[in-house]
Amino acid sequence: MTLSLRTRIVALGVGSAVAVLVLLAIPVGLIVAQDAREDAEREAQFAAQTVVDAVDAGSDDADSLTAVLDQTDERFPGVAVTVALPDGGTVGAAGVQCEADAAAVPGAGDEPLGEGPTGDGAPAVAPIDGGRRIAISTETDAGTVTVCADISTSTWVNAVVDRMGALALAAVAVLIVVAAVALLIARRLSRHLAAAAVTADRLAHGDLDARVPDDGPPEVRRVGDALNRLAGRIEDLLQFERETAADLSHRLRTPLTAVRLDVEALPPSPAKDELEEHVAQLERTLTAVIRAARRPQREGALPSCDAAVVARDRFDYWSALMEDQGRETSIVIESEDGTAVRCAAEDLAAALDALLENAVAHTAERTAVSVVVADLPEGRLAVDVRDRGPGVPLEALQRGRSDRGSTGLGLDIARGCAEASGGRLELLEIDGWSTVRMVLGR
Repeated sequence: MTLSLRTRIVALGVGSAVAVLVLLAIPVGLIVAQDAREDAEREAQFAAQTVVDAVDAGSDDADSLTAVLDQTDERFPGVAVTVALPDGGTVGAAGVQCEADAAAVPGAGDEPLGEGPTGDGAPAVAPIDGGRRIAISTETDAGTVTVCADISTSTWVNAVVDRMGALALAAVAVLIVVAAVALLIARRLSRHLAAAAVTADRLAHGDLDARVPDDGPPEVRRVGDALNRLAGRIEDLLQFERETAADLSHRLRTPLTAVRLDVEALPPSPAKDELEEHVAQLERTLTAVIRAARRPQREGALPSCDAAVVARDRFDYWSALMEDQGRETSIVIESEDGTAVRCAAEDLAAALDALLENAVAHTAERTAVSVVVADLPEGRLAVDVRDRGPGVPLEALQRGRSDRGSTGLGLDIARGCAEASGGRLELLEIDGWSTVRMVLGR
């Protein structure tokens, strides 16, 4: 599947933002983890120092220490505080051993962790199973009292998860903003390119007045300018071709008139009649060439007509002859999308005349003839000329060939009309009807 330009720009912007965020996530994660651990150790130090201050204030008996530890547990829920008494007993968290010499155990942070209450001993940090311990010792009349504050690894891991979760939400918000900005830029760029594509399509369909707006990024403007110059050049070439054809046709009229006068001066004879017919045909051909050259001036560069109106007009013209021959005739218009097509009414009329003339000339009298105008699934319009005759062989589509002694130019006229509108000519057999179908573009 080919991605659109807009999708690629958005994917590039979001992908670049994701790459930057991933690169930042590693150092930021390390910093956050270090900060969370230091905060947990600092909280443990304050908890231990609070108990030490209470001991220094005289609350060194078991009952007083129990009350102080209860308050400490409420204030610092993530810290397990234990007090080792001089007599070897302990007060505090159950199952925790706080040795009297624990304060002397060196750790990764033997220096004080921050400002706070001060005691007789500096806090010492030591690793323990599943966490770290902050130990502070103080001297009393009864001996040395050691306060141990233990923090588990899960305490700061949970803090890291919470903080990284907040950063992740911020990263998602950044990605949304980047995606929105990339989409806005992509829309602006693709809008200018789409305008150039629409102009190219209009030119391809014959609308030589189409031009690309002069806006957008410099690169897009260069494409638009080149397309506009190309359109102008095409229009100039077509105009020159039409003027040349019309000029040559007019120049031929003078010698043709002289020929016609010379033929009229000949004595009556079958040869003279044949020459007069040829001269008349040549005059009609020159007139058609001049009209074709001037047609864009009358109809515009993109001719159009109502196929239903033209079909009814030509059917009415031929119906009198067909009724005289005892033919069953009908015309059917079946279209929900309208019958406007991209061809001149004059060309479509000539094509229908050629097809109806073939149907009348090459089928026996009393043979049914029908004209059908209907929509096609592909979005184009079908104009059918049908008869109950033997049909037309596929070889008849080749110009100048026919199986019935004619030149085959009638089918060529119909094919030229269909192809000029962006369609085609087809030979079909539909429910016993020999059908010549012109598929016309809308």
